[in-house]
Amino acid sequence: MEIMDVINEILGQSRYLGSYPYFATVKQGKSEGGAIAIVVDGDRSAVILFSRGEPTGAIYKDRQGALYGDSAVLKISDQDDYELYAVDRKAVEIVVAHCRVFNRGHFPHNLSADIPEIGAKRRMPGVLSLSIVQNDLQQSGVRVSIRKGRQVIASDVTTGDGKVSFRLINGPYDVVVASRTGETYSFLVDFNGKRSELIIELGGMTDD
Repeated sequence: MEIMDVINEILGQSRYLGSYPYFATVKQGKSEGGAIAIVVDGDRSAVILFSRGEPTGAIYKDRQGALYGDSAVLKISDQDDYELYAVDRKAVEIVVAHCRVFNRGHFPHNLSADIPEIGAKRRMPGVLSLSIVQNDLQQSGVRVSIRKGRQVIASDVTTGDGKVSFRLINGPYDVVVASRTGETYSFLVDFNGKRSELIIELGGMTDD
């Protein structure tokens, strides 16, 4: 049984809370021990799982396949309305084991209800869009990873038009590109939310 089939079975036995905009889901679900928010739009679907009022898991699925956890969050849109269900927390945790989100800052505009630290530097989330080009040709199927120090915080493969997007907090990152010929390229990007689109030429980098 696929994970979406499991979710549908759980929702069939759960209490429907209503339809809410993205930002209202955490407010409505925080009083529940567990909750699941889901949106289905044609071939595209997104699921956010809440445990004790906090977003702990995510799934994103479209015609290209399914993403889980942190990778799924990067595809979630804050423009959707979600169908919200109150779900037994144990059932939520079973699903979250397969799609846990480790960096909740990846959620658009920080869906987490955590209170921000007073005096801390404001961290602005945004989307960094990259176009990978080599010899004037868009590079599809290329693995692109985002690193912070030694830690890989996000990784994805470019689409047919050579593009890939990541949801990030402002700050410096290493962008590592593994070409289809096996070569590895590394670029330093200082993401501030204002410059969100870059063309990376394997051999150089330019602003879009």
